[in-house]
Amino acid sequence: MTRLWGRLSRVLAVLATLSLLLGIGPALKADANPVLPDPPVTLSASQRSTLAILSWPAVDGAKGYAVEYDTDAAFPASTRLTTADTVIVVSGLTPETTYFARVASWDPQTDAVGDWSLAISYTTGPREFAVAPPVVTLSAATSTSITADWSTVEKDARYQAKIGKQPDALGDAVSVKDPTATFDGLDRTTTYYVSVRAVDAAADPVTAWSAPVPLETPEALPLRVGSFNIKCYSCREKGEKSWAQRKSAVVSTILGQTPDVLGVQEASQGRMRGRNVSQFIDLVNGLGAPYAVTNRSRVGRGAGLDSRIIYNTEALTLIKQGSVLLPTGKGANIRRYLVWATFRQNSTGKVFLFGNTHLDNGKKVKSLRLRQVKLITKTLKRISGGKLPTIMVGDFNTHKWISGGNKPYDAMVSAGYLDPLGNTYKSRHSAPGAFVESRINTNYSSTNGYERKARKLPYINGTYLDYIFVTKMRVAEWETVVKIDRSGRYIGTIPSDHNMVRATVYLP
Repeated sequence: MTRLWGRLSRVLAVLATLSLLLGIGPALKADANPVLPDPPVTLSASQRSTLAILSWPAVDGAKGYAVEYDTDAAFPASTRLTTADTVIVVSGLTPETTYFARVASWDPQTDAVGDWSLAISYTTGPREFAVAPPVVTLSAATSTSITADWSTVEKDARYQAKIGKQPDALGDAVSVKDPTATFDGLDRTTTYYVSVRAVDAAADPVTAWSAPVPLETPEALPLRVGSFNIKCYSCREKGEKSWAQRKSAVVSTILGQTPDVLGVQEASQGRMRGRNVSQFIDLVNGLGAPYAVTNRSRVGRGAGLDSRIIYNTEALTLIKQGSVLLPTGKGANIRRYLVWATFRQNSTGKVFLFGNTHLDNGKKVKSLRLRQVKLITKTLKRISGGKLPTIMVGDFNTHKWISGGNKPYDAMVSAGYLDPLGNTYKSRHSAPGAFVESRINTNYSSTNGYERKARKLPYINGTYLDYIFVTKMRVAEWETVVKIDRSGRYIGTIPSDHNMVRATVYLP
């Protein structure tokens, strides 16, 4: 019988080959979909009253996995979930109910699903408590911590929270009185799960544990930086509003952008008429906590005349600060400084260097501005040791249309500092070397001359006197801050004759 079956198989194979050659058999499809990897060999479930944690071993070549569950073994009305991990939390289940589950390889790009594994069944437990568990939300204020907040269950309830890298293997519970807890000392770019339950004064549970909520700690967190020439207290020209009239608009502009560190120019250090306070201190007082200035002194003792650095004390820790007198010469009207500070970003622990300046203005001091920039780049390299990420901002009093070339700009680039906008000399519709990821109003100029109609150009980049240069780092966003109506006119009091410029960066 075995020999007969073997002969018959060979005959059938020959007939199949002949049918294909004669064109009477089914043709092979050249565009057949690629076969996905086999399903995981096992599927395990760990269940509670309203949730189940499904897990399986990784499959070589699988880009992701699809999971289906249903109360019917035939899966007629199944719910499908997808994940790139080898574990998934299924929540919202009915207590004391039998569920069936299966898993398959899944391609996130095509949404194709491979063959399903053998189904398993599990039965959820009974509802243990009359009160539902807290609803938990997670956030990461730093790259090594997670803060959990949750809904209040009962007026006098206390809580227990726990965290872990696997939803079915959380750590020891931490007791807290308020509906919030922060877990520190975590690994970066790692997914953690948090679960919470309510307890009474005797630490007896009032609710079941909430479903484990996942959150991945970030590799880095954004740093918001900016530059703003606020126009000096005594620089009022005919028809312009005074500092007292403009101050609230300057303050609201800055607070509206929530910078972590900001370079301001023309922040006068002299006492204002009738008041025993300088313009820059008046500004800092107006901003209020948590903002502070790196140096409250007048020129000397590390201060830098009208150039000041304001920072958020909750976001940054000041390590060191100072100033350098820049070259001066014929045609210069006041002394110019580079002010600098090194900070630690509290959310990541990363240290960086921040510089701010206000170069000489006028056509007769082109060569002086270039000398000033060369000293700036030399000083920054010395302070950073060529290692610290560096951000350099300021009013450079030079732009891409200036006759003879924007040489201070070129000197910054030649020294290794990058312009995220790529606003090179006479560039119009292109932006050579630009790497900013998102633009907001970059086609507006950084100066406005107190004109009600905002200076908007048909180019990708406007005309800038104000710059934010960086060493190599990610720049997620740039905004030229203009508060305008639909007709392009400024709304309310124009804060200054310069528009604030602001960028969101990520320290490397």
